[in-house]
Amino acid sequence: MNRNTIFPRSLKYLLAVAEYSSFTRAAESLFVSQPALSQQIKQLEEQVGAQLLERSGRNVHLTDAGDLYVRHVERALAEINAASAALDDLSDLSRGHVSLAMTPITDYLTASLIQEFVSQHPNISIDIKEMTQHEVEEAVLQDQVSVGVMFSNETSLTTGRDELEAMTLNADALVLASSKNVATEKTHLDQQSPSELMKQPLALLNNRFEMRRQIDAYFTAHSLDPRVTLEANSLGFLIEMVKYGGLRTILPESIVASMEDLISIPVEPALPAHTATMIIRKAAYRSRATDAFLRLALLWDLPSVLGHRRGP
Repeated sequence: MNRNTIFPRSLKYLLAVAEYSSFTRAAESLFVSQPALSQQIKQLEEQVGAQLLERSGRNVHLTDAGDLYVRHVERALAEINAASAALDDLSDLSRGHVSLAMTPITDYLTASLIQEFVSQHPNISIDIKEMTQHEVEEAVLQDQVSVGVMFSNETSLTTGRDELEAMTLNADALVLASSKNVATEKTHLDQQSPSELMKQPLALLNNRFEMRRQIDAYFTAHSLDPRVTLEANSLGFLIEMVKYGGLRTILPESIVASMEDLISIPVEPALPAHTATMIIRKAAYRSRATDAFLRLALLWDLPSVLGHRRGP
């Protein structure tokens, strides 16, 4: 089914203008002329009896009425897309599609889960997007993806959005990690205070990551002044740098346990817990493929899987 044909053209045009804040760029994205787009918007405003857009030079902004109207239009479009998906969804799992949005690190933790799902359902396609935590929530709310995977603080599943349902995927402690090359020093490390440990060069994810914000909050709460030597937006890069020695990092314990070249160093007071959480929109249509993924995920024992991967 071509979903675009059943959604009014004027509403598609309004959403494009709202997205680009420009008639010109909206028209280009829709491959229509600007006069045609403007005419459709004008007719829509006449039909609803309210000014939806405010023109200011080259920029266009939603009015209060326009902002309210667009939110309802986006919700309606999501429902239309869900209806189309429902019609496309077969009564079995011989084919299907699952779309996921994940924060960095959670994609690493869920790799074994994805592999198992593909093994069980080889005819179901999976689309995975990596996003920030805020972007994951928005993608789920807008039905751009079926399931979001992100981290929540401590063991709380609160996302602050009533429209979302959250489910625990894996609760994990954060630990200070170092290269195994320092294993001979571990007894000495165990005797160091947190302030002494944190004065060693640290390599951390940058503050785009929820985990980094948790770590910074821990530093502040315990009056620690860490020596952050390197910041990056790649977990794999951090791990490789730490493996070479000379730097330490802070990671979920299950990731450290899965790495043959890394060891965890105890810190007191303990670093905060980190809970990998799946989120879905409560009212969203869920295909049989998505339901199958959720069922497997809730049964999946990530810590034991990661520990097994490490080997003896």
